[in-house]
Amino acid sequence: MPKRSETTLTAAFCRSAKPGISMTASGPQFVRAAYPDHDVRGLELRVSAAGEKTWSFRYRDKVTAKQSRVTIGVYDPTVDAPADEPSETRRLTLQGARVAARLLRARVDAGGDPAAERRDARERVKAQPIKTVGDLATAYFLACETGTHRSGRRRKKTESTLTGERWLWRKYLENRISAQDLETVTRGNVRNQMRTICGIAPSQADKCRALLSQFFNFAVDEERLTSNPVARVARMTEDKARTRTLSGDELKVIWTALQNPSRLRIAKGDREEPVLISRAVCLAIELCLVTLQRRAEVAGMKRSELDLKNKTWIIPEDRTKGRAEHLVPLSDRAVALIKAALKLHDDRKKGSDEAVFPSPRSKDLPIGAGALSHAMADLTAALEIPDATLHDLRRTGATGIAALGVPPFVVSKVLAHKDSGGGAAVTARHYNLYAYADEKRDALERWSQRLDQLLTVRSQ
Repeated sequence: MPKRSETTLTAAFCRSAKPGISMTASGPQFVRAAYPDHDVRGLELRVSAAGEKTWSFRYRDKVTAKQSRVTIGVYDPTVDAPADEPSETRRLTLQGARVAARLLRARVDAGGDPAAERRDARERVKAQPIKTVGDLATAYFLACETGTHRSGRRRKKTESTLTGERWLWRKYLENRISAQDLETVTRGNVRNQMRTICGIAPSQADKCRALLSQFFNFAVDEERLTSNPVARVARMTEDKARTRTLSGDELKVIWTALQNPSRLRIAKGDREEPVLISRAVCLAIELCLVTLQRRAEVAGMKRSELDLKNKTWIIPEDRTKGRAEHLVPLSDRAVALIKAALKLHDDRKKGSDEAVFPSPRSKDLPIGAGALSHAMADLTAALEIPDATLHDLRRTGATGIAALGVPPFVVSKVLAHKDSGGGAAVTARHYNLYAYADEKRDALERWSQRLDQLLTVRSQ
């Protein structure tokens, strides 16, 4: 394969790069060509004989001196895809490829061997015998823990996601199909099982279908099967995006109830019982409304993430849905709620010293996100507020700040939704981390002022 002398690649050169030409007995033929980048050592633009362009990274192992190469992504002149996409299909500009190559170079300099790590992870999974659907589930969950459940992806699933998936498997699928041989699973089998589950728990049927599809996609990636029998099985229920937002009166009633929920009563069978919600959970729900962040991010808040003097909260990438560090400016109301939670914890001296909302069952862990959702469900049931969930508070706040004149792009930044950052995604992630902090602060201050107008009960 022709390899050109190293030169500093440019966007124009990458767009026009052509495959190499080799003279054969039958005449000239196109062959793969590699164009090394002088700016980032090890980075190459490879152009196949068919003209397909990919990015790769070449390096020499520091221990064995063996030269290796890993694929970084596919060349694209305009788009930088997130780092969690498979390297075989991840689209990267020249700038994005350089960022990715520098990250790999740092791993190599620290003694890592990216190519060997990828091979070892896949071999560990392949070593697992996969004969039945139960075997497949075991191998799949192991791969999720190591970040190899998708071809080319090096990212573990979060513990909360894995917990939910394991619960679905045990609750609805394991007893039904665990012992079935992989080769005997057909679309008809899957469809019948999903219909049965739909009759028992309609809201869980499509979640089970999605989980099974992930299982069999994994089996295809591992070359255990050639096709996914779930792929053409239709959803069991209609997929409707929620649009529920709460009115000002509903917010006021909920906020007031959160100050003393035990005075409320909820039907439990043939009797009524008081609504039992701890003060810590009440504060966490209030903080969800004030900051507009996700329930798991609020529930798992740590002292080390907070700078109350400068009124900021930095959620690390391993605790965000988008897997990117997220800066949340804190309003005075949010700071007051956090201080109340810290004081509550310090007064009782129970639970983790790091967790702002420690679990009452384990001193080393924060409260679970599910505790907030269950509390919200009991609260709205007792208040007779129909069809309202904890996540609806986030949607209500997003709608509210948009109505106050905050641009949609800034609303997206407040909510930590994935976007390109107005340019290359890699640039936004690695070089523009704290951009829009002022705009986000302004949006959340406007929302706090709006809550001041709506709520008569203030944070203690």
